[in-house]
Amino acid sequence: MERFLRSYENSIRGAMHMTGTLYDMLATAMRMNAFTQTLAAPVADYGNFLKEKAAPISDRPWMSENEVVARWPRIILRKFNEGEKGHALLLVPPEAGHNSQIVDYGPEQSLVQCASDNFRGDVYVMDKLRAGLEHASYSIENSIHSLDQCVQHIGEPVHLVGLCQGGWQSAIYAALYPERVKTLTLAGAPIDFHAGDGIISEWAKTLPISFFQAMVAMGRGRMPGAFITTGFKMMNAFDRFIGDDMNLYDNINDPDYVERYRLFKQWYEFTQPIGGQMYLEVVEHLFKENKLVKGLLEVMGRKVDLSHIHQPLYLIAGTEDEITPPAQLFAMGKHVSSTVIEEKLAEAGHIGVFMKNRVIKEIWSDLFERLSYEAFAPERTEYAFESRPRCEEELTV
Repeated sequence: MERFLRSYENSIRGAMHMTGTLYDMLATAMRMNAFTQTLAAPVADYGNFLKEKAAPISDRPWMSENEVVARWPRIILRKFNEGEKGHALLLVPPEAGHNSQIVDYGPEQSLVQCASDNFRGDVYVMDKLRAGLEHASYSIENSIHSLDQCVQHIGEPVHLVGLCQGGWQSAIYAALYPERVKTLTLAGAPIDFHAGDGIISEWAKTLPISFFQAMVAMGRGRMPGAFITTGFKMMNAFDRFIGDDMNLYDNINDPDYVERYRLFKQWYEFTQPIGGQMYLEVVEHLFKENKLVKGLLEVMGRKVDLSHIHQPLYLIAGTEDEITPPAQLFAMGKHVSSTVIEEKLAEAGHIGVFMKNRVIKEIWSDLFERLSYEAFAPERTEYAFESRPRCEEELTV
């Protein structure tokens, strides 16, 4: 299977490199014609970019300076600043076939940097590593245990911030160990997996479990990140396989656009496998059976009861999020005991909720400042991050 995946990726890269070469040849021909000479340069630039894009993508270092303070087989705990004494903040990134650097994506697009600038305490990230063959049996329970190892190392309670898959993990953890969580923030996180009209949820409910088992088997007990990424691309195939490159061609003379495109591809196309057992448990117990909100999910030998969550709860969803519609996240308010439940809709898609510049400036900076006052000055009551009334219509957006 490893050889198959490498062959699959190499064939795509080979075709891309060949296409780039054809654009080079076209540019050479255009330079020979007076009517097309002015168009030759952007065509040549696009061809060169395609050939560069065809080169194997390697992992890149974290943008923000950090210290590795603890390491386990599947997890690295990174500390990004030296804040004031008080409850620390722990970011829990997604685990969907990519590395954890989405929380430290780039200049002015880094949740880590935003937290360091606006939160007065220590900032940590739970860096989730690629699953080796020895991690095929890594389960939901193992993921919660890994999260607990991080919290115990930092010192409880923590301000827990879970993103996407890191969100349902954080919700499970807060329900099992409420005394270890100071506040809970979830962004783009599916909680009620059957709410709304999410494409991923519909696929998971419709396809037989044997389909997902076959993919895990092809990954030798792991779910290949390349398969997950391809699934995301197929949700909007034209834009991902054609439209993105058309936009790149239209902006090939814009260095900033090209650099943003390169930076995103460097993260998005660098995939990593996840534990096969956890993946299948998520598909069966969460996506298909929706056990989390039904109170039927068992972790650490106990039923996960979301009503045990009583901490201040902050929820951030994207208006254009097709992967996790807002209804899947906002439904959580019906199942917890928190007296403070605050929601925010960001004008963004799924990934944009975590790294879009405007969302970070307008929502996350206010939230991290709010969490600082939760930790250091609880008497403060006026914030830009506001509550809003809940109604059933909001849960079906």
